Amino acid sequence: MSDRERTPQQVDPVGALASRPVSLITVLAALVVAVSATLSGRDEIVDPAASVGAVAALAAAGFVLVLSASPLRAPFRRRSLLAVVVLSCAAVALEALGLLGQNALVRDDWSSLAVGVLLLGVAPYRPAAEILVAGLVVAVVVAVVVLLERPWFVTDVPTTTFVIVAVVPVVALSAAAASFSRTFTLLVERWIDRAMTFRRASADELRASIARSVQQDRVTILNREVVPFFSSLVDRGAVTAADAQRARDIADQLRVSMVAEADRSWLEHLFVSPTSGVSGIVVDPDFVASAMTPDHRTSLRALLVAFGERDGVQADDVRVDLRRVDERVEALVSVPTTVGEFVVRRRFAPWFAVLRIVFGDLQVDATSPLLTLRFSYDQH
Repeated sequence: MSDRERTPQQVDPVGALASRPVSLITVLAALVVAVSATLSGRDEIVDPAASVGAVAALAAAGFVLVLSASPLRAPFRRRSLLAVVVLSCAAVALEALGLLGQNALVRDDWSSLAVGVLLLGVAPYRPAAEILVAGLVVAVVVAVVVLLERPWFVTDVPTTTFVIVAVVPVVALSAAAASFSRTFTLLVERWIDRAMTFRRASADELRASIARSVQQDRVTILNREVVPFFSSLVDRGAVTAADAQRARDIADQLRVSMVAEADRSWLEHLFVSPTSGVSGIVVDPDFVASAMTPDHRTSLRALLVAFGERDGVQADDVRVDLRRVDERVEALVSVPTTVGEFVVRRRFAPWFAVLRIVFGDLQVDATSPLLTLRFSYDQH
């Protein structure tokens, strides 16, 4: 995935992790509505199997929602929303089949309200347009069912009234979910734009600070290697062949050190930083670490730092391989583990979830004794 979707989960992966309990609550609320309404209207049920099937279809839709919202399966895909919609439509049809010929009042039907509540749980994971379309699809099915049931309604009002009463819950709740998705996404994107503006405004100051730091590093090298050498020459007052060779050796060392420092990527700097808590090997022959976007760097850096902060892996033996393949870069991150696969997956689940969202094709293999992550990205 070169371009991520504009969803709350995509623009704020960490924040979306906190939304899973909300999705679980919406599923439970939808089931409570369905079960309580079915029990209270059991006198009108003519086909108990269909009524039970309606509740089961709603439960299956809720199960798909909760399962797809899991950090281990991020991001929430369009096919998951499609499955929720299909199962919800099945619940609507089965509820009507269970009450066929005996449904006297449309206002006590539960399917429209329950599905609307269920769609609220999708708000953090899919674009606003998709959520709204999902609600409208279910509303159309509800409207068709109401038209078929019209002959058995006891209230003498226009058919349009029955349709409006039936579809309002699912339309209103899906519109609310779509509104949340769009508003949240826009707010986060505006915040990111402002942050990038501030970042560009301070770029000159950062460059000056880095230049001073690099200059100080060079002075340190000179004081350690060059100054003692020249001091010894001054003290002796003569230059020998050995001194000439020593001067060439020092020059070569300085040149190698400066070139290596200049060519070192942000990833290699992270591995040699004493504060990161992680070290190892970076294999990047094509210098493609710099091709990562800010989101790529932030998510990968967070995982590597987490290796150093949490037990379960040997953070001093991390290996990162980056290879250019056509227009993309294939990445392989491996680190020895000290605990079982289940513990590793549970301990680093939030970081894996963010990487799945940012890179889109993450594959995790936590089989002991090695944790391996594979993903790819475009060369930006």
